[in-house]
Amino acid sequence: MFVWRSLLCLPENHAAYSSLTDKGLHSAFLTLHDKYPIKSHKLQRGLQRVLSALAHWAAIFAEVEYLPLVAFPFVKLFQNNPMLCFEVVATVIVNWCQHWFEYFPNPPLNILSMAENVLAHHDTELLQHLVDCGITSQLYVWPLLETLFSEVLTRDEWLRMFDNIFSNHPSFLLMACVAYAISCREPLLLCSQKKDFEYFFHHRNNLDVGAMIKEAYRIMGTTPADIHPRTMLSDFTPLTSSQYPVFNQYPKFIVEYQSREKERIRLQEMEYLKERQELSALRADFVHRQAEERAHYAQQELLQKAEEQRRNILAQEEEKLTQQRRKLAAMKRELKVKELHLLDATRRRFLKHQQEIQASQIQRLDQEISRKMDLREQETAAAVQDLEVRQMELEVQRKRLEQDLLMEQARVGQEVEEEVQLKMREAERADESYSELLHGAESNLQALEESLAEAYQLGLESDWQKEVLERLQRVDAEQERKRERLAELQKQTLAEEEKLVYTMRDVAGRKWDEVMSARAQFQEQRLPWSRAETGIPPHTHTHSRDGHIFLNSQAAFKFKVCVILPSDNLFCSHTSIATLW
Repeated sequence: MFVWRSLLCLPENHAAYSSLTDKGLHSAFLTLHDKYPIKSHKLQRGLQRVLSALAHWAAIFAEVEYLPLVAFPFVKLFQNNPMLCFEVVATVIVNWCQHWFEYFPNPPLNILSMAENVLAHHDTELLQHLVDCGITSQLYVWPLLETLFSEVLTRDEWLRMFDNIFSNHPSFLLMACVAYAISCREPLLLCSQKKDFEYFFHHRNNLDVGAMIKEAYRIMGTTPADIHPRTMLSDFTPLTSSQYPVFNQYPKFIVEYQSREKERIRLQEMEYLKERQELSALRADFVHRQAEERAHYAQQELLQKAEEQRRNILAQEEEKLTQQRRKLAAMKRELKVKELHLLDATRRRFLKHQQEIQASQIQRLDQEISRKMDLREQETAAAVQDLEVRQMELEVQRKRLEQDLLMEQARVGQEVEEEVQLKMREAERADESYSELLHGAESNLQALEESLAEAYQLGLESDWQKEVLERLQRVDAEQERKRERLAELQKQTLAEEEKLVYTMRDVAGRKWDEVMSARAQFQEQRLPWSRAETGIPPHTHTHSRDGHIFLNSQAAFKFKVCVILPSDNLFCSHTSIATLW
């Protein structure tokens, strides 16, 4: 480093370098670790500082993509002195990278053409092979220049190479590139694929660096002046002291345009990153809320389970407490019974006597209830039998009446009237008996209720009360069934009576028609000889009013007549027929 400082005449501008570093990291190299990852963080930070200082020195260096490759070997060599590293890189760019940025962002075609002309002069066969394979100087010269041989040489070989480069004219770098290709001509002549050439000029090869340097000196001395790069490149010019020189050997409009575009892209990327960060924050917040909600629900479930467990435990404790209280009460009762056993003997005998009295009363009530139930059942059965007998009697009487009406026309009306009156009286008696039966049931129910009230008043046990209530309910159900049976029998009796009435009406109507027709025939037979005997004219008069019939006849006779009045009441009357003269 001491020799290089002397060869390169470094000014060591501390103030100028501090003004550049005070501007901080350049925005173009904030994400340098993403594109060029380096294991050593110290080395990576040193590379970022040097590149940022170069970008602040000249705007084009923020756009040059291969600048990290050019600066990296010097950063690694001068990592403990960043200012010297910056000045070495700046000196290399000013002197050995002349005319590199005139065709930016493309490679320096003029410099590559110089190297190609030198190669054509010293090894036409190799150049022709490269041309035949479609390989240009951008593939076999530019990879060596943009990395300054750092990819194809080891550390010691690279240091030896740059000892000679810094000791010679800036054109020696191009001669070294041509010497590298000529020194490796044998493997290059065997390559024919483009990817093989790319691999060759980007990786280390078996090469004698000393022989390559000698070849570079040979080419440096034997190249004609018309194609020698020395005529087109300036001599070595050190950096100025106190301030660094202005570097403007590049197309400013392209750099400014790219700078604006990169700044725009950087702002868009920052906005995108900001939105992405906000989205990530929202997603994290949402995930956090979901986790909190799940945790809340889980906590609620745990609380509910704990509450249920506590309730179960509380219920068990309450049950245990209740049992203990029961045991304590039982013990107290037992103790009290034991303590009051002697004093309570008389009272127990009295209670026993009262219980016997109550039991006898309950037994009497049970007997009374059973007796009344039996009596009610007997009365109900008797009423049912009476109704059945009455129904049978009605049927027999109906048939007898029909026969009697057919046999005796004169007695039909009177028997029908008597039977109707008899049935009406029997129906009234049945209604009276049914009313008495209902009144008796109500009185029995009232008596039972009075007995139940007396039993309550006597302080009967709850089991006796339940038994009495159940018996009362059974009595009520049995009474209801008997009422329904009596109602059905009454309906049947009414239907039979109505049928009998209709039958009697029909028979009476037929008999009335027969009597009237027989009477008319009798009168027709009687009137001729009566007129012959008495000499009365053959005109007769018959008058009827309100169901009474008057005939003009000589003889008086009686016969039974059935008359249906307008009120539809059926009755029989005897009418005397007097002889009207």
